[in-house]
Amino acid sequence: TGAAVAATDGTLGATSQGESVVNLEIVDRVLISSVADIALGAYGGTGSLVGESEFCVYRNGGDNYNLTLTADTGAFEVTSATTSDNIAFSVNVDDDTDASDGEAMAYNTASAGLAGSGSMNCGGADNASMEVSFAEAALQAASSANDYTATVTILVSPI
Repeated sequence: TGAAVAATDGTLGATSQGESVVNLEIVDRVLISSVADIALGAYGGTGSLVGESEFCVYRNGGDNYNLTLTADTGAFEVTSATTSDNIAFSVNVDDDTDASDGEAMAYNTASAGLAGSGSMNCGGADNASMEVSFAEAALQAASSANDYTATVTILVSPI
């Protein structure tokens, strides 16, 4: 007969014992879900505009993660559908459902560590949020009446 495929082979006798090491690796996993669009509607001419999207961030083991935000406009700004006008906005993120008191984000820069959920669907409730804020002066300086949009990409990375 051939040699046993075990980490430690047994010896010939009435009984024989071999040992096999069981080894596996758990790799970092994250999942962002329940992200919603932020529709701010028509600007009324005074005041700032603020909108928020709440979402779920799963992190295996419920460990920490960070967020890096970018936009298809190349900056935190919305662009006119017909002209080259842009309106800047600021972004906050948080690991709860109120980003107004969260971390102010710099473009394409990772956030500080945020706490993830150990449940793939966050137990049915969101555990993170992103807030966008447009200053009154920036909105009033827009030179064209039009629709303005940007697609913000939220990259979740385990830490």
